[in-house]
Amino acid sequence: MRKKGRSKYFLVIVLCFFILLYGFIEINLTKAKDVKKKSKFTIDLTLKPLNLRVETKEYVFYVNNKIIDNMKEKYNEVYNDIYNGIFSK
Repeated sequence: MRKKGRSKYFLVIVLCFFILLYGFIEINLTKAKDVKKKSKFTIDLTLKPLNLRVETKEYVFYVNNKIIDNMKEKYNEVYNDIYNGIFSK
């Protein structure tokens, strides 16, 4: 019985966290451009083409189609290096 009570509290806390996170992201996405320029923290999201950009005062984190292409290229390079290393001996 005791574990069921704990899991319910944990579920409620996780649900509240996701609601707060969703609200925070939604507010940042719908800010006006002028307000975003003055803000220390902004989030920009476009779906076509895929572009997610999170900016703080000193750092920028972004995800877009180029990153996915770069990951494919790196994977192929590593695969070829391993393949050539095994069969070149």
